[in-house]
Formats: sequence, C-alpha cells, structure tokens
Amino acid sequence: PQQQYPPQQQYPPQQQYPPQQQHQSQPQPPPPSVPPTPSKYEINENSEDDSQAAITAIKKNILISWGLQPPNMQALRPIQDLICTIQNVFPPAFNVPAHKYFKKWKPVASSDLLLSSSVMGNNSFSQDKIKKAVRKLRFFLHPDKLPKDLN
Repeated sequence: PQQQYPPQQQYPPQQQYPPQQQHQSQPQPPPPSVPPTPSKYEINENSEDDSQAAITAIKKNILISWGLQPPNMQALRPIQDLICTIQNVFPPAFNVPAHKYFKKWKPVASSDLLLSSSVMGNNSFSQDKIKKAVRKLRFFLHPDKLPKDLN
C-alpha cells in the first residue's frame, strides 16, 4: 500500500491593506542642492590617479629622450652612452622640481669608460669600468639612499 499524502491545502489570498499614512506634523522642505563632498578616500584615489599618470608621463619622456636610440626609437642606446648622459634626465628635467641631492652626482665621462690605449690599440670600452659605473649609479639611485623629502 502506498502512503497517501494529505492534499495540499488552499490558503485564502492575503488581504490587501491600505497603505499606512505616516503622521507628519509639518511638511519638510527638500534638502539644499549642495554637491556631495567626496570622502577622503575618493580624494586620495583621484590624486593618486593623477600622480600615477604624471609619473607614467615622466617615465615615457625619459625613455624616449634618453633611453631609445634614434632614428627609429626601437632599440636602447648602448649602456656606456646611458651612463654618460644620465645627468640629463635628473631633475629639473621634464618639469620635475630640482632637488639638491641630484647635484651630488658627478657625471661619468666617456673617456673614463675606455680601456687604456696602451693595452688595446683601439678605443674600446672596459666592461669592468662600465660595471663599476653602473654600480655607482644604482647605489646613487637606490630608493633607500634617496632623501625622504624627494617626491
């Protein structure tokens, strides 16, 4: 024998009640039309986006004017050229405010990177001197060595 379930009960439809009226003593005027004040997080996000866009533009300008080799601008310049011209992109270049820290950099002359002419008959660059100059530059630009007031 199969068990029979009770038939589904039919419930009466719910009654519709008239909406309740709220008691208001006086009609309230609409709020003044003042533009909403952005929160401190929105302000920071906008200024952070603006500063990030400015940094990106500066990096692009440095890459184009200093790092890429003309005329096609498709390849990087040789490292010895970059080392010898790095001071051209230090502030106040590209509308970045000047800072006294960058005045400490002593430019590297191209002749300082050459092998001594007595060792080699031609003017070729010394890999050891290039490595030393790159180490010096990396140390100078290391984030921990940069002054705290540098923006």
